[in-house]
Formats: sequence, structure tokens, C-alpha cells
Amino acid sequence: MTNPLVSFSEQLASTVAQVGQSIVAVHARPRFDSSGVHWKNGVVVTADHTIRRDDDIQVTAPDGSKLSAELVGRDSGTDLAVLKVSGLTARVAERAAEIPTPGSVMLAVGRSKDSVNAAFGVLSSISPASQTWRGGRLDQVVRLDIALHPAASGAAVVDAAGKLVGIATPVLSRVSVFAVPLATVERVVEALLAHGRIPRGYLGVGLQPVALPEHLRSTMNLKAPTGLIVISVDQDAPAGQAGVTIGDVLLELGGRTIQEPEHVQDVLDSGSVGKKLQARLLRGGKLVELEITPGERPRKG
Repeated sequence: MTNPLVSFSEQLASTVAQVGQSIVAVHARPRFDSSGVHWKNGVVVTADHTIRRDDDIQVTAPDGSKLSAELVGRDSGTDLAVLKVSGLTARVAERAAEIPTPGSVMLAVGRSKDSVNAAFGVLSSISPASQTWRGGRLDQVVRLDIALHPAASGAAVVDAAGKLVGIATPVLSRVSVFAVPLATVERVVEALLAHGRIPRGYLGVGLQPVALPEHLRSTMNLKAPTGLIVISVDQDAPAGQAGVTIGDVLLELGGRTIQEPEHVQDVLDSGSVGKKLQARLLRGGKLVELEITPGERPRKG
């Protein structure tokens, strides 16, 4: 009689070996390697926080060969970085058609310079699109109940069939490992390949939450109990040029009700740069509507 545990173990090992043919080890920091997924021909996706230098990056392919890699770009907001690896003949990762349901068995398959590595767990939960604490946007929040070795950062998160569900990262949450979902990876990879960076919208104002007076909420039929009061304005930035002034209270932007600074960042994704947005503000007890065209957030340094 076949032992089901032995069969299960053998199937897991077979799946890890299969997925491992699409995984490289990335050498871009001291002490620990990290992992990268062969996303498409010659393009590897890994975890941004593991890339500690911009030059002299190497990867170890599944066949053991060492190859030079070029850093195309990185997005700390989603903890993704893209490398170009000339001569990489590894299999391109096969993607899942959809994310499994919570409770499904998941594997994180990575690679060190010596061998493939694996972690086993379950998909803990799936939440709607959300902004990360680093300022990026995830199309879905996919939490994993899984222990991730540092060398497995950037590993392929796969379902029981060995199909790619996302890229493993431990830095977008203090309490769990996330799988950056395929839709997010695709969007970020294409932007980095095209521009080398992720353009982020910029208004040029300082904002903080403020409670709206009850009588104004009633008479003006305002949807939310709070808005964002403008405490500083760069007159040369998009909001200043559009006529926003200190003391204005931002109520809506781009058709979305605004109550927290995070709501503004959700609107100011990469697609907002250069796109006209309707802003609804409270100014001196009256409603004012302005048209603001976000610019690209200035890069530090």
C-alpha cells in the first residue's frame, strides 16, 4: 500500500525541482544571496531590497553557470527590481491563471549559489488593491503563512501545480510574507523596462486630516466626516499652479473621496502623471472645483 505522506513528499520535491528550472540566484549583497524569477526571455525579477549595488551583479543559473546581470530599474514601493541577463537559457516561469483561494498549499521556490531552496506553507488571505507602506500599489494583497529564508527573498511563489502566483517578499509587512501578485509584477516590469523607474504623481502640497463642521456637512451634503487641509503649497508645483492655497480643504480628487493622505497617494499612481484630475475643495465655507495636472515626483538626490 502506498504511503500518502511519501507520495505527497515526492510530489512536492518534484514540483520544487520543476519550478527551480526558472529560478536564479542573485548575487548583489554581502552575506546572503537572493532569488530571482526568469520572467521573460533574458529578464529576471527579484526583490529590490536585496539589491545593494547597482553594478557588478551576477546570477547563478539553474545549470550552475555564472552570468553578468544589468540592473534595469527598481521600485522600492513594491519591492521589485528588474535585471537583464544576457545568455540566460533557463525556462521562463509558467504563470497561474488565477490566485488560489485562502488555505491553498503554496511553495516559495528560490535558489542559492549551491542549490534550489524551498519553503512550504499556505495562502493566508487575499485583500483588495492597496498601497504599501513604501508608497507602491499592489493590485491585490496576497499574504502567506510561510517562513522565508533571506536567500529566498525574490523567490517564485507557486501553487500546488507549480504555476507562478507572485514574487516573495518579507519587507512589505511587519507580520507576514507577501506574494507580489502577477498583475503588479507585469505593470512594474513593463514600466521599468520602458523608463528605468516608476513615475509617481506629485501635487506639491502638505496635507493633514481635519474634521469637517457638521453644519457644512449637512448644508453641502458632504460625503465624509473629514478632509485634508492644505498646510503648505509649492507655488511652482502642480497644485500651486492650479490655484490651491493654504487653508483649502481637499474633499475629492479624481472622483475619489479623500479622507487620509493615503487616499491621495492611491490616486497619484503612475498613470496620473500628466493626466488632468478634478479636485473639489472647501474654501472659506464654499465649495471650489479646480483642475490639477499632476507632475512626476522629483527624485531624491
